[in-house]
Amino acid sequence: MAKAPDPRIIEILKKYEEDPRDALWDCHGVWVVYHKAIERIAARAGISFDMPEIVEAKSAEKIAVIVARGFMGDRSEWSFGEAAPNNNKNAYPYAMAEKRAKDRVVLKLVGLHGLAYSEEESDDFKGEPEKPKRQVGINQHTGAATAHSLKKDIDGPEGWNTFLRELEECTTTFQLNKLKLAWSAISDTWPKETAAGMPGWKQIAIEEIRKRQEIIINGLPEDDQFPGDRPLIKGNSYADNYSAG
Repeated sequence: MAKAPDPRIIEILKKYEEDPRDALWDCHGVWVVYHKAIERIAARAGISFDMPEIVEAKSAEKIAVIVARGFMGDRSEWSFGEAAPNNNKNAYPYAMAEKRAKDRVVLKLVGLHGLAYSEEESDDFKGEPEKPKRQVGINQHTGAATAHSLKKDIDGPEGWNTFLRELEECTTTFQLNKLKLAWSAISDTWPKETAAGMPGWKQIAIEEIRKRQEIIINGLPEDDQFPGDRPLIKGNSYADNYSAG
């Protein structure tokens, strides 16, 4: 089970009217704040930015390094944002470098720096999902029965069908991570063994989420892996200063 977020993260998110369940997720033990949430926090905190400064530009090699400086009241912070092939999958390195720099500045100004990362940093600490070998009815990693092999003749725990339906409706990693957060506590109450004597309903749910993640990542354009890349918030100085990509 994932550890609880640092109470300071929760306190700061609530201060800026963000629900931690919607703004935050656990990426392999590192707490990550969604880019959209950082945009909203910046707007509510009244953060503004100078024109970003390009430090390094190698368009042919898809390398960009940008410095951003932000202001909140009488305070200011600055930070670099870097994008290169080894940490950025997208075709617009300048926009990504700018986003990373500005997100870091916002986290510094509101007190989240060192406690959580921006979603746009996730390439730096999240590896590619492992592609498991398929074996009909059994998960190769856990030995547990898959949902497909069970649903023909075994009823799942309370809420199981709703979970599967909501999982099918997830089309982005943003939606998938929200679903994981929403169902985490519920899945902890599910039976540790299925009616077939195989472990366990939560493990089966984790497998189904993993399979859905593979579909989303491999089956959608790369641009959809970065929710919030083209902000739609009008009148938000933070969003308006972002490059369109």
